[in-house]
Amino acid sequence: MDAHTVALAALISFLGGLLQGTVGFGFGLLCVPLLISIGLPVPAVLAMSAVCTAVQAASGVHHLRHCVPWKMIGMSFVVRVAAMTLGIWLLRSLVSHPIAQIKFWVGLVVLLLIVLQICWRPRPRAKLHPLWNLAAFAGSGFTTGLCAMGGPPLVQWVMAHDWSADKTRAFLFASFMVLVPVQLAQLYGSFGSLVTRGMIFGAALTPVVLLGSLLGLRMGSRFSKPFLCNAAFVLLTVVALNAMTTQVLLWLTASGRPT
Repeated sequence: MDAHTVALAALISFLGGLLQGTVGFGFGLLCVPLLISIGLPVPAVLAMSAVCTAVQAASGVHHLRHCVPWKMIGMSFVVRVAAMTLGIWLLRSLVSHPIAQIKFWVGLVVLLLIVLQICWRPRPRAKLHPLWNLAAFAGSGFTTGLCAMGGPPLVQWVMAHDWSADKTRAFLFASFMVLVPVQLAQLYGSFGSLVTRGMIFGAALTPVVLLGSLLGLRMGSRFSKPFLCNAAFVLLTVVALNAMTTQVLLWLTASGRPT
């Protein structure tokens, strides 16, 4: 890996931490397609994202350890691991495809998750139907395994509960933290040394991510939450469309249509 690629990866990771700290989500949604776009192997990118996510989440769990709903974490963990296994199985078949196709599907997943965040605004309540629990946990696990973007389904699920802000954040942090070791183990079992290199690189980038998160927390207090979320959605949509562009142009060219 040359110095230019390392510098770009550090910048992207900083921006991901900045986004996460500012609006509370978006690290994987922003970083995964951009890191793939600069030429890093998909398994390494997912391992990097997992390591950085784990560090951020562990810090959050430590600060909110008094209100982590561990019983609910355990229930969601079982479903998410099962669905994550399916996501990694599908990932194994996708990584052999041309990079333009991989970027297209990653971008499409980002767009779908953005639509989910925007369109599904449930009224908070004490408890959801078990089928909604299953759908949210399975969706989070599957997208974690496929592209390290398991946050949005969980975010929507906790926002549908009438929990305090601390309990909501504690659930999310703990959910991300406990899944990472299993995610990395499954990735390593599927892709070997690429994942090891990604873990090491992710650990090296952790200070940059934490710096971005710290600055993001300060920025977040200066603007309204709706403004920040809308700005994040615009940014993520641009990133997703950019990831999809090359493959769409290839398809249009192959079909004989003007580009």
